[in-house]
Amino acid sequence: MDHFTDDEYECFACKRRFHAKVFTLSKEWERVEYSGEMPSVDISDSYGLECYCSQECLNLRRDAVMADEGVPIHRPGIGPIEQCAKCHGLVDMEEFHLTYLESYEVHETDFIIRTVDVDYLAVLCRKCHPMKLEECSLTSSADEETNRAENVAAEDARDTQRVSRTVGYSGQTLPTELRHGSP
Repeated sequence: MDHFTDDEYECFACKRRFHAKVFTLSKEWERVEYSGEMPSVDISDSYGLECYCSQECLNLRRDAVMADEGVPIHRPGIGPIEQCAKCHGLVDMEEFHLTYLESYEVHETDFIIRTVDVDYLAVLCRKCHPMKLEECSLTSSADEETNRAENVAAEDARDTQRVSRTVGYSGQTLPTELRHGSP
């Protein structure tokens, strides 16, 4: 039986084992804060869809993975209002929304992964993908109001105010320290 070490992955495209450099396709609940000199991204939860040994392998799988998710690739900007990839409605980037992205990350130590590059593939409005409490672990006051409107107890909403630090890959766990904006 083949066993993987803690820092080892299997490429979803070529099935090669690899470590240290990881190319990923992920979906995240995130919001953008525009209060500083540069916009920053708060990530509530992140789920790794697939991981790859190279950009070439990621390129081979990108369209199929996004099609499986039912989300067309429509790369957003970083403005406060962007367009939903599905319905072309407005997405308030300052509120939590679902984002699809690809990234290139380097394992520096067992506990630190540095994000080298990120390419945003799509954002979805809450009409196309409503925010469910179990999908998001960090909520804003506006999100709590939405949760109350959807008959979610305020206690449940407060209990979920934490920052997720893991990305799952079909049973493999990838700890993250700083994402999107790491030096």
